[in-house]
Amino acid sequence: MAEATAEQEALDAYSTIVTSVAEAVLPSVASLRIGRGGRGFGGAGSGVVITPDGFLVTSAHVVAAGGTASASFIDGTEHDVDVVGADPLSDLAVARARADTLHPIRVGNADQLRVGQLVVAIGNPMGFSGSVTSG
Repeated sequence: MAEATAEQEALDAYSTIVTSVAEAVLPSVASLRIGRGGRGFGGAGSGVVITPDGFLVTSAHVVAAGGTASASFIDGTEHDVDVVGADPLSDLAVARARADTLHPIRVGNADQLRVGQLVVAIGNPMGFSGSVTSG
């Protein structure tokens, strides 16, 4: 019985950490919706706010369809987005949401990471905004 309690406590602590990370990060994660310039839906993806004035980092393949783009956030706000630039070789793109103030993500120090550490991934896979997974 004590073993089951220790396991449950460990899982509860892990869940608390994942929930805390999600609550801190989700306001900085954009669910991107890409149009095809009047030809329908071009795709969906995720972006991360890196500056308060709306600059986002996303994947180049997300914005490759061109056309119109919009970003929606966990608080329900939605903003039009302009692609600033994209590099297909590195699959990185920068876009800018037309918003006065957004919540930039707090970036850590990658030099402090170790192989095998647990991670939390947050995004918009297949259009499921606000998705959170960990492992």
